[in-house]
Amino acid sequence: MSDAPFALNKLAPPIRMALGITGAALLAGLAILVFGIWPARQKIKALIAEIAQLNDTRASMERDIAGTQKQQAVTEAAEADFQAFLDLGVLEPLLGSFSMRGKSLLDPLAKASGFTISSVKEERLIPLQVPAPPPQQLYARQLVEFTGHGAYTQIVAFVQAAEQTFPLAILSGLRIESQIQTPERHKATLTFEWPVKGEKRK
Repeated sequence: MSDAPFALNKLAPPIRMALGITGAALLAGLAILVFGIWPARQKIKALIAEIAQLNDTRASMERDIAGTQKQQAVTEAAEADFQAFLDLGVLEPLLGSFSMRGKSLLDPLAKASGFTISSVKEERLIPLQVPAPPPQQLYARQLVEFTGHGAYTQIVAFVQAAEQTFPLAILSGLRIESQIQTPERHKATLTFEWPVKGEKRK
């Protein structure tokens, strides 16, 4: 080993130069490998892992979004069905009054039939049997009394229009009193039993 420097000295200068360049190139390549390529490969591995994690997160979010859209469609369909049910004649308070809400619904039918509603008042509330467990929204049946005037044909037309337009409303009482002053028009007291929305349970 101690003869190696002397052996190199015996070589021709071009050969020594070539060996030096080769050694320098090997050292430069090793430095590039250690300080450049290896860290870059490690960084690439970390980026690949991060991208895979982001792809998993994106896929999870897409599934959540798809589920949200499906749930939204189900909710909208349920709300439409519920609104259709309300439109059949479930009373909600108008200015805090079920009777005023009933009057607002029946006034157009009364005018169309020629029957004149002169007064309206709430009668008793009939609670419905509550299932177990209790629902979030309670319902009951509310009796609303309508008093007005009209001919027999107008009274019948009004009742028929009310039953056809609001099939959930039931005519539970009818009293007709003849009027001496106006024999062609009679006083009629009609009691409708309406389904009503109660307070939400806490």
